[in-house]
Amino acid sequence: MIAAARAACLALAELGVTVAPEPFAADLARRGIGEVAAPRMVELALAWACTQGDEAAIAYFERIYVSQARNALAKLRLGRTLADDVVGWMRFELMVRPEGPLLATYTGRGELGSWVRAIAVHEAVKRERRARREVTPELLEELPMPAAELFAMRGAYGAELTAALSNSFAALPLDERNLLRQFFLDGLTIDMLGKLYKVHRATAARRVAAARVRLVDLVRATLRRDLALSEDAVDQVITLSNLNESLGQLLRATR
Repeated sequence: MIAAARAACLALAELGVTVAPEPFAADLARRGIGEVAAPRMVELALAWACTQGDEAAIAYFERIYVSQARNALAKLRLGRTLADDVVGWMRFELMVRPEGPLLATYTGRGELGSWVRAIAVHEAVKRERRARREVTPELLEELPMPAAELFAMRGAYGAELTAALSNSFAALPLDERNLLRQFFLDGLTIDMLGKLYKVHRATAARRVAAARVRLVDLVRATLRRDLALSEDAVDQVITLSNLNESLGQLLRATR
């Protein structure tokens, strides 16, 4: 196994990614991964290096595999905002998922690119179906508020939601506004943010999550105050108005 690991690391070095073969081989042994095809061993080494926060490995993964995932999403014609949201989610899940980076579960049984694309496409289709469920007249009838009133809410409060989102974003501390832009718009991974701010990757992840939660809480509080709606009604307004899409538009507009 160590010989195969060394060969894979040498192949990666030709791509500009330096991986130490001994700890990589130790990880393979710990996970019980035996013989795999040479190209898959190289991809295993790359995936392992990414989970270790190696900047060169992450940059190569972004350039090749994230680009392939974006191309696959574009073919689905689901919209740029949804694609951006899925790619941001995918980066987090693959690199810094709290219960363990998803890349650490890659076993080399198939091509890494196909594996990554499948994850992205599955998530995109799931979100697209969920979005359709949120706005179909038949399913709106299952909600506690009458369908007609919900449709009216979606149209009536669109401007208020946009204003609440803009004002809430402006109310965030500058460092949180920058974090949201860097992670959701610029595509910086948690590892990159950790290095940028000289903090541990877990700290960077917590800061991004806290900024997003604070923004949504501010939007909810603003809508409750300005529209005199209940918490349930506010949540329905946010759902019907597609907050994620509105946030993406806001971030692009406030560069």
